[in-house]
Order: sequence, then structure tokens, then C-alpha cells
Amino acid sequence: MRLLTKTGNAIKASLTPANVSLSHFALIAFLFACLFGAPSVAFSQVTVSATVDRNSLNPEDTFTYTVSVSSGDDVSTSQPTLPPINDFEILNEWQSQQSKSTFQTTPAGPKFQTVRSTNYNFMLQPKREGTLTIAASEVIVDGKTYLTKPIQVKVGRGLGVQARPRTIQPPNPSAGIQMPQGFEDEDDADDLFTQLLRRGVGQGFDEDATQNGGGGSRTLPINPNDAFFVQVETDKNEAYVGEQITVSFYLYTRGQIRDLDTLKYPALRGFWKEDIEIATHLNFVSETVNGLPYKKALLASFALFPIKEGPATIDSYTAKCTVLPAFDNFTGMGIGKAYTYTKSSTPVKVNVKPLPAEGRPADFSGAVGDFQVSARVEDRDVVSNQPFTYKIRFEGRGNAKLIEIPPFQPPEGMEIYDTQKDSKFFRTGTSFKDFSIMLIPRREGEFTIPGISTSIFDPKEKKYITKTTEPVRVLVGVGQGPQAGGTEMKAGGSGGGAQAKPVDRPPQLLTTYQKPFGLTRAQYLISMPLLLMGLLAGLMFKARRELGWGQKKKDLQRRLRARLRRVDAKVAKGDWRGVGVEVTNALYFVLGEISGEGGANMELEKLLAKAPPSVRRELAGPISKQMDVFQILSFAPENVVGDLKSPAKLKASVSEMTRLMERAINLGLASGGLEGSSEQSVESL
Repeated sequence: MRLLTKTGNAIKASLTPANVSLSHFALIAFLFACLFGAPSVAFSQVTVSATVDRNSLNPEDTFTYTVSVSSGDDVSTSQPTLPPINDFEILNEWQSQQSKSTFQTTPAGPKFQTVRSTNYNFMLQPKREGTLTIAASEVIVDGKTYLTKPIQVKVGRGLGVQARPRTIQPPNPSAGIQMPQGFEDEDDADDLFTQLLRRGVGQGFDEDATQNGGGGSRTLPINPNDAFFVQVETDKNEAYVGEQITVSFYLYTRGQIRDLDTLKYPALRGFWKEDIEIATHLNFVSETVNGLPYKKALLASFALFPIKEGPATIDSYTAKCTVLPAFDNFTGMGIGKAYTYTKSSTPVKVNVKPLPAEGRPADFSGAVGDFQVSARVEDRDVVSNQPFTYKIRFEGRGNAKLIEIPPFQPPEGMEIYDTQKDSKFFRTGTSFKDFSIMLIPRREGEFTIPGISTSIFDPKEKKYITKTTEPVRVLVGVGQGPQAGGTEMKAGGSGGGAQAKPVDRPPQLLTTYQKPFGLTRAQYLISMPLLLMGLLAGLMFKARRELGWGQKKKDLQRRLRARLRRVDAKVAKGDWRGVGVEVTNALYFVLGEISGEGGANMELEKLLAKAPPSVRRELAGPISKQMDVFQILSFAPENVVGDLKSPAKLKASVSEMTRLMERAINLGLASGGLEGSSEQSVESL
């Protein structure tokens, strides 16, 4: 800016009414050339940073510590050297990569600059309470040593998400056993929707567990005179490292429960945990155990993934209940007084087997389970010099978050613009992970995107299986893009022919004196403000292009429209189940983007809590109300769905949710939510 100021003063001093010549305009042209022709700041600078996914947690919680190395060039990076971390235990570690491209103007012409990031992730668990510090980590990049900044983590009771004791209100004792809302007869208790809500006895066992030799277990009451007891069910007691184990905790009682406090959730040390269901109220069902009638309600259900081999323990769930006295049917009054008891579930031992070393492929990233893989091109119309999305999805039973794909090599004539990832764990015990690769074809014609392979360990087959996508054929139409160099003139116009040869002409000599062109004082006073306004407009245009103002909103709207096209197709086919799932995923995607959470792999209430205040104030209520409709469409039995699946109501519900999502994008942009997260690697479609 100092250089521009001095140059501007020099221009002003020299542009006198009597002496303003073409040389001044040459100087001004030089300024424009410096402004628009200078290359952008190179992305070759190496950036090393350390982050944690949260810095307030309970003593039994885990968190992820990530060391990231970013550079615009290919660099040689060493494994980070962690500082002494005596206050933490390293439970797991893995590595991931991502890339992001930005459009840059250089003297050689427009081009894309790519920033590549390597992330070293460590799952840590604190060993004590207090304010703990992770000192600087050391990373060597191309022979040069970089140090990260220290990070503090607060550990204590009441600091984590599920730290406070949770009071669960049971049904009114005088109302008897309550069925979940929406069910009118006991026949519905066996359908899929009820299974998801209650996890009844026997329904939580995996049929494949017996085939694997893992078995399963459930604890039974020891003393039938106990006021209540906490039962634990597991679908297997033996599993491989990374294999999914489903564990559920239930409350059994023969009396009436007035209230219940969760005093301690299981710490589940040695497991990666994903929540399946955490009860907010008790839905009792009847069950007979050893010939005695009981009432049973789900307390919590988790999907566990063992982190290391050897014996592991699923520790206790502790609850405190106030039990009402027995009622006299004649007087309608209680006999005796209410008592409060504290009970804990029995710890369960799990034998964790190591993954076989024999036959382990080089591209195995730690994913264990049964997954299906698919690949497709999101966009219908693909044209040259415009980005389109190539998506790879892994979906099935297991922890899909651990799946990684090898570096993607696009076909010749295509460039990678951006790579994004998105993953989610569902209450059904399944999960998915999407890899969205944005590609830019540099010419029209037919391309074949090759298949991508990655290896997964299948515990049912007890061997490693390679999952490979099918090659995808893409037909690229003519688009508009940057011109490369000058045009080649042909003799006879565009119809071809021999290239025209330049005509040699002798130089023309000036035989008369020509007075230099100059400006009058009035012309000077008019032209200078216009010139300064032009320079200011040029600076604003360059800032908009370099900083990507508004681009995030356009990109997010484009990707939302792609999802809504899939919704419209399912509406046209009458696939109301698919409509519920697609709209739910689209909403989580939009809220994840505007809240800066990317993956959106959290509950709706937590996403809304992290959204900009304007989104929460205006849209939290309507979004939650509409979300109930689409969750019913996704999971509820057909007799519960009722006329919600009718074409008219289905279209109206989709239209209303579309309006809410578009409004959320506009509010998120206005509050700075979208622009603030534009530099993050958002896990997309």
C-alpha cells in the first residue's frame, strides 16, 4: 500500500495541466498490470498446527488430538514426535489426508493452486482430573523442524456432554404400562420401529455373532424380591479389534417406579463408542423372566468397537430409583412408604482378538465390518472447465468412520478441485462414509473414471476383503473456460486451410512533428476521480475473487439442489421411505455446513445449538417439527405413517423443509457462519 501511495503521489505531481502525456497512462497501465497480473501468494508455505475436538470432558471420556501439516507442494513429513503425555493414555492413532484447490491468476494464465494436508490423529483418554496440558509436538518437514502450540484440556465431573446425572421420568404409575406414542395395540411391538425404540430381549442379538463364535450374553435377576435391577445385554462376548459389539442396558422392575436418576454411565474404557439410543423417558414393555412378570425399559444402547486386543470389560451402569409401595385395590392407597435404592449392572468380560497379520493388505486402514461400496457422478450435466462431484460411499454394519481410500488419480484431462468427507453413525447400528471428489474436466469428450479399491476386514469371513468401485463413464459437453494463449489464424477463416503467413512491410517513418497528447485542466479534474474509482473497483473485484466472497453460498446451494433432485425423483416414484431418508440427510448436511461441524455426525439438537443465533431463533422450532415428519416416514410402520405418505402431503412436507433449509443457508451466510468455515475441509454430500 505504501508503494501504491507513493506512486499515486508521483502521478498527481506529474499530471499538470500543461504536461499530461501518454507516458502517464503507461504508468497507470503498469499499476493495473501489477494489480491484476501479479501472481497470487504461493501456497508453498508449510503450516503445522495441533487441535483437539473438544477441551472439556469427563474423566472417563476420550478425545482426538490432531497434528496437521499443510503445504502447496509435495513435502516429506515425518511422524509427529509427541511430548511426554503422562496425564493421558493413547488408545488409538490413525492418519488421514485431504486436499483443497483454489483458483489463482498467474502471469502464465489462470490455474488452480492445491493445498495438501496430512492429519495425524491420536485418541487420548485422561488419567486424572484437572487442567491438563499437551505440550508442543515436533514435526520435521523437508528437514526443517516445526513445533505446534501447547493445548490445555479441562477434565472433571460435570464438564462432558453426558456428565450430569440424568433424571428419566417414567410413566404415571396409575396409568399402568405405557406403550410408545403412536402404537395402539401389542401387535405393533414386534415391528422394526418398536425394535429401534426399545431393543427388546432377543432383538439386540446379532445372528452373525453365533456364526463368529462370539455368542452373546444377558444378565438375569438373582433375587426376585428386588425392587428393580439393571440388566445388560451384549450381542457378542468375543470380537476382533475394531469389530462392532452392541450393548444395551435395561431397567427391570415388578413394582412402580416414581423417578430414576442415572448416577454413572459406563466408562467403556478400551472401546470406541457410538451412541445408538439414550433414553429420555421410560417406555415399559412386559416380559416374563423365570416365570415371573416384569416391566422392562431401555436405559441406553451403544455400539462399541474394541481398540486393542486382550481382555476388556464393559463396566457398570448405575441408577437410583424411587420405588412406590404396593397399592391396596380396595382403598386405592399405598401400603407402606416409598423407598429409594441404588443398583448397578453386572460388568461383562469381552475377549478381544487381534486382527490377523497374515494376508493384511497394504491399503488396510483399520475398518472392520460388512460394508457395501458404490460410486456415482452427482451432476447430470457435465461440461468442460466446470467442476462436478464424483462420490464414493461405504455403508454397512461397522465403524465406517475408519475407512480411508488411497490417493485418487483422475483420468488424463481432469484435475482434482477439492476432496471432502462425510460420515455418520445411525441408531440402527449401521454407518456410512462418503468421499466427495470434485473434478474439473479440461476438455470435452468421453472419460472413464477408474475404480478405487480399499481393503476391509470382514469378521464373518475372518479374512480381509478388497472393495472396489466400478469404473464410471462420464460424457463431458462443451463448456466455457480460460483461454490458453492466443488464437491460431487459419487461411480461409474457420474452415481450415494453410496457416496465414505474416506480411513483411517496411517501417513507416514520421516526417512531421506530432504534438504529444495532453489533458486540459478540466479533463484532468474529471479523469482522476474516475481513475481512482476504477482502481478501487478493481481492488474489490480482486478481493472478491481471491477470498471467495459469496462462493461458499453458491456452492452450498448447488449441492443442496443436487440432493433435492434425488428427493424429487423418489417423490415421483412414490418412494416415501426414501424421501424421508434423503431429506433427513440433506438437513443434517446443511446444518453441518452452517454450524462449521462439517461431518454433521451429531444429534439434531446439538447441531442447532452450534448453528448461528439467527438460525436457532427463527428456525429451530419449525425444523424440529418438520424433522419429526421425516423420521416417521423413514422408520415408522406404514399404519403409523398414515396419510403422511400421500403424494399431496409428501410434496407439501418436502416443499416446507426445502424452504427451511434455503432460509438456514441465507441466515448462516448473513451471520458469517458459512464464510467463516470456508477454509475448513467440509465433509460433504
